[in-house]
Amino acid sequence: MEPKATFCFEVSWEVCNKVGGIYTVVKSKAGQMMEYYGSNYFVIGPYFVKKAYGEFEEATPPEPFKSIFADLSQQGIDCHYGNWAVAGGPGCILIDFSRFASQKDAIKGTLWDKYRVDSLGTQYYDYDETVVWSTAAAKLIEAFAKKQDKPVVAQFHEWLAGAGLLYCRMNNAPVA
Repeated sequence: MEPKATFCFEVSWEVCNKVGGIYTVVKSKAGQMMEYYGSNYFVIGPYFVKKAYGEFEEATPPEPFKSIFADLSQQGIDCHYGNWAVAGGPGCILIDFSRFASQKDAIKGTLWDKYRVDSLGTQYYDYDETVVWSTAAAKLIEAFAKKQDKPVVAQFHEWLAGAGLLYCRMNNAPVA
């Protein structure tokens, strides 16, 4: 079976950041996804230095990622490119969203205005950081897709990545 999209991004809070069961789900299917998409399969997770140690092998990003990362850095989104040390060794992008966190109120305001996502009284480590991170991930995927003339698909795992999916929808990102 041939893939319908040329590029596939899998977005999960648990890429190189084991918290619960989704880590095992994404990890266990990575080898098969690499067989299907080859070097056009990428996983995206949050960048936490201590958690990435031993799981992430950083490398120099190729184009178009290098220029996309430079543009995103201007917005406070710092991306680390490499491979996840699991079966298949998929391309992996870990996002340091700490500087982008200054946008959390604007992001949450937009989610309320467009989708009525109520986030009043949420705590940073319980909700806000995943909203900021997943929005940063969506901005990365959107920027990549706009540079392509081939189909891009993205899977956002669990509610932790849901704001990214809503960002793509709201901005009509060329992503399925």
